[in-house]
Amino acid sequence: MAKVNVSLPGALLEKLDEAARETHTSRSAFLAEAVERYLKEMEEEKLKEQRRKAAASIREIAKLIGPWDGTKEILKSRDSH
Repeated sequence: MAKVNVSLPGALLEKLDEAARETHTSRSAFLAEAVERYLKEMEEEKLKEQRRKAAASIREIAKLIGPWDGTKEILKSRDSH
């Protein structure tokens, strides 16, 4: 396991130590879990933004091509065979 040195303001370090005590874990374990959760949250936000952009692109394409009836297209394809 890699080791790192981190500088924190004193008040933040006190909060960290208190939280670690309350969760019955070490400072290192608490920080590792916090970083893991934060990175996961960042990734989820990134994916949400990608989905928002994709949905906006789909809406723009739908404006360009106009109304589309999927059922009608399936029946047309099926009937042509």
